Amino acid sequence: MNKKSNFIVLLFLLVGHINSSGAQNKIIDAEQTYLYISSTLYTFKTTGRLVNNPGVDGSDLESFIELLEFYSDQFSSEFNSESSVCEFYLDPENSRMTIEERAQVSFSFLRSLEERVEHYLSVNGNFQEELAEEFGTFLLDNINQAKKQSASHLRLPSASFDEAAVVNFLDSTCL
Repeated sequence: MNKKSNFIVLLFLLVGHINSSGAQNKIIDAEQTYLYISSTLYTFKTTGRLVNNPGVDGSDLESFIELLEFYSDQFSSEFNSESSVCEFYLDPENSRMTIEERAQVSFSFLRSLEERVEHYLSVNGNFQEELAEEFGTFLLDNINQAKKQSASHLRLPSASFDEAAVVNFLDSTCL
């Protein structure tokens, strides 16, 4: 190969890495948004308060919680407790299967990994746009900072899971 060919190959690899890391950052952001929404709703439902308030005033609290609930449903529509994934996983009729077999069949009800990731990225973008429109960019910026520290046992199935991870995911999501 000549120098020009080497440069083109190197440039191609570099662009692919940048695009790959950019996509990975978007997935991480969507997962952080989901964790923020889940943990905020859980805390609100258990305490009746908006702990670590990102700047929502009292008159907007009900609208803010409704927005979080809507986007929680959007993120988890395929794997929430009423989904076919959880229905199959928890169905006593399927107890003759091993837990690993039942988990694999249940997990197969989800869209393909690529479609799931596209969905989560879209929901995340819509959430951020609607949040900024309804409550302003100040609140959006505060949430984008707060979500980096959000913790929850819940997660998005946005990666390839091994057998144990599938069981763990379904146990934490469906039960």
